[in-house]
Amino acid sequence: MKNKLYIRIKRILLNKKIVAFLICIVIASFLWIINALNRTYTKTIAVPLKFINLPKNKALSSELPKYIQADVKASGAKLLFIDFKKNEKEIIIDLNNLSSKQLKLNNLSINTALSIGNLSKLFNTEIELIKVKPDSIYFSFGRSYQKIVPVIADLQIDFDTLYNYGDKVKISPSSLTLFGDSLLLSSIDEVKTEKIVLNNLNKTINQKATIVLPEEFEERIGISQKEVNLDINVDKFTELNLDVPIETIKVPKGYELKTFPDKINLHIKVGLLEYDSLRPEQFRVLVDYSDIPKNKNKLPVKIDQQTDNVKIIKIIPQKVEYLIKKQ
Repeated sequence: MKNKLYIRIKRILLNKKIVAFLICIVIASFLWIINALNRTYTKTIAVPLKFINLPKNKALSSELPKYIQADVKASGAKLLFIDFKKNEKEIIIDLNNLSSKQLKLNNLSINTALSIGNLSKLFNTEIELIKVKPDSIYFSFGRSYQKIVPVIADLQIDFDTLYNYGDKVKISPSSLTLFGDSLLLSSIDEVKTEKIVLNNLNKTINQKATIVLPEEFEERIGISQKEVNLDINVDKFTELNLDVPIETIKVPKGYELKTFPDKINLHIKVGLLEYDSLRPEQFRVLVDYSDIPKNKNKLPVKIDQQTDNVKIIKIIPQKVEYLIKKQ
């Protein structure tokens, strides 16, 4: 009994020693971290660059640097703070700050350290800038060309159950002028807006949208304006049935192709604003003679033309019987 009690006491004391040892390690580690964070260090950080207001009448002949490498001195705590923030921060270099004399040159350079501004202000913490690479940023300009391209609205719209487009989306302006090197411009046929997501849409809206250029062109291509206006017209939809005559195509000379029936019924979803004006003539329904070898008994009906902003829900019938008659 005494032996068991002795062993139990010994275990308790041992556990207390282990806990005390671990506490000492934690305290020592904490003090070491505090000491390390208070020391001054020198470190190289990469900070992204963004160039704005490049001359529209000139095209960049060389690529501009995307980052600068800055050697900075600060406490460990401040450098740790910068590590968390450096990907969120970027240095803006505005060419409007250059003199008109400089902007007339085809080749010019600017001092990087003078152009990047106060890094302490950028990161909201006190740091000392020792050196920056590259020490100068070089601009090489050539002749600028122009190209007019259409604007495409990047829309993801989820309409309310009874609603849909009331008309085409109107983009103002519908095209923009790009400025830059002729080779770069030849690879761009359109520009897109930022992606706009609208859920449960049930009313017409007017919205501004920013133009988004591909990242590789952003600094080397100028654009006449960076925003367009979108008119997204929404209308409540109802259903309508229309009987539309069937046309036959590719019938050999001397032959006649007759279909049974000679009309089909289109079950259509249409906006209330267009309901009264919708006519069969706005649709073109075809049967193709060249489909006969693949369809011995019935020919498929094809919708070749339809008015905008309607949705064909059902075609009755989808295939028709036919008769070939020699004239």
